[in-house]
Amino acid sequence: MKLEKIYEKAKSYLSLIDDEDIKKKKVKKLQEKIEDKITKLEKKIKDSKQEDEKIKLKEEKVLLKKFREQLKEKNK
Repeated sequence: MKLEKIYEKAKSYLSLIDDEDIKKKKVKKLQEKIEDKITKLEKKIKDSKQEDEKIKLKEEKVLLKKFREQLKEKNK
């Protein structure tokens, strides 16, 4: 019976580790997507000739940067 309890505890511990790893991988993937989107927005801002469009793109970029910072804070 003791071996069964040890097995159950080890199994639950390993599942927690796996869950944390999966969560970290998902957060990292999301951060990479955000970085890619920010890079694309910066390029669009440089290429854009209309001021209205530039302003909208800059606002979107700022929002993405804020979201990226929030992810970093939660991930710590």
